[in-house]
Amino acid sequence: MTSFPGNKSNWQQPFWSDKDMLALVISELDTLPELLSFEEISEFNKALAAVYAGKAMIFQAGDCAERICESGALHVRKKLTFLEQMSRELSTLMGLPILTVGRIAGQYAKPRSQHNEVDGDRVLPVWRGDSVNRPEATPEARRNDPQRMLLSYHAAAETLAEIKRYEREYPRDVHPIWTSHEALLLDYETTQIRTNPHGESYLASTHWPWFGIRTLAPDSPHIAMLANIANPVACKIDATVTPSFIATLCRQLNPQRIPGRLTFISRFGRSHIHRLGALIQAAQATETPVLWMCDPMHGNTGKTQAGNKRRELSDMMAEISGFLRQVKSHNACAAGLHLEATPNPVIECFCENNHPEEHELKQILCDPRLNVEQTQMLLTHWKERQNDL
Repeated sequence: MTSFPGNKSNWQQPFWSDKDMLALVISELDTLPELLSFEEISEFNKALAAVYAGKAMIFQAGDCAERICESGALHVRKKLTFLEQMSRELSTLMGLPILTVGRIAGQYAKPRSQHNEVDGDRVLPVWRGDSVNRPEATPEARRNDPQRMLLSYHAAAETLAEIKRYEREYPRDVHPIWTSHEALLLDYETTQIRTNPHGESYLASTHWPWFGIRTLAPDSPHIAMLANIANPVACKIDATVTPSFIATLCRQLNPQRIPGRLTFISRFGRSHIHRLGALIQAAQATETPVLWMCDPMHGNTGKTQAGNKRRELSDMMAEISGFLRQVKSHNACAAGLHLEATPNPVIECFCENNHPEEHELKQILCDPRLNVEQTQMLLTHWKERQNDL
């Protein structure tokens, strides 16, 4: 498919043609029960504070784009088992408790670099995630439908219920599984903001919201929204972010300097990860406690000759090595890994034993994900590089 650049001034928000339906959906979302309680979010805050104190580490992983059709018990249980297995292996490697965080129960909206794409002789709107439209290459499927936000809410509720069943079944054997997603779709997320009895606002759609590069700017409405909630928040950063802006983000997002409140997830790519050090220094100059995490995937996304997305495991390993050198040399907190990964036996990322063909890459709905073996390789690489420093 060939893509056309789009207008970046709309903060990645979809155009809803049916305004009356949008108003009805927002009204209904406003009245639905909260997905998570303030107490649950407070517990996660405490867990992140322990990471900042060096008493734990984070493993955050899941699909690039979560599917509403995979919110049933069978699909969710497979993801939870994968998260638990990887956390156990990382805990053994590192000798630390692991905070297990899924890109789950809400990762239904995706930022896109283009508004449209070409499929054969047709120009279609891009797929923006299941909260907005459907991935099938037809005009009807790609129509932005606000009713899909309601489907997303109920899918998230079903997924959270399955997580709680899973944790009840194995109370002594599994890590608590926390949820996270990109808080991208403002029409949805703003309906999920609740207030506790003390007047504090919190986002009840997830334990840990983040915002990404495409919505990162001084006047971003996403920053304004997340700056005023009690949840811990995370921000993706890359080499385009300046030290002065990092300092501004520290002051906006963690003015009370609470350990665990603010995480920066670096996605620089192997060629630019050396620039992270200046941002760490800028954050430290504000005396703001920050968790630094490594996303070694997004900054290392290229294209094949046929125009399909390509990710190499060797590039990811190089970025992890550079990340750990930068963070450790500045005596900052290397909090963990943020990965797009799946328990399914996919071959989407390139490595010594995996060479996906063009027809396989073309079938990927969003971004290439790691399989189980590749995930294990990155966890081992993290441990080995820690030992080298």
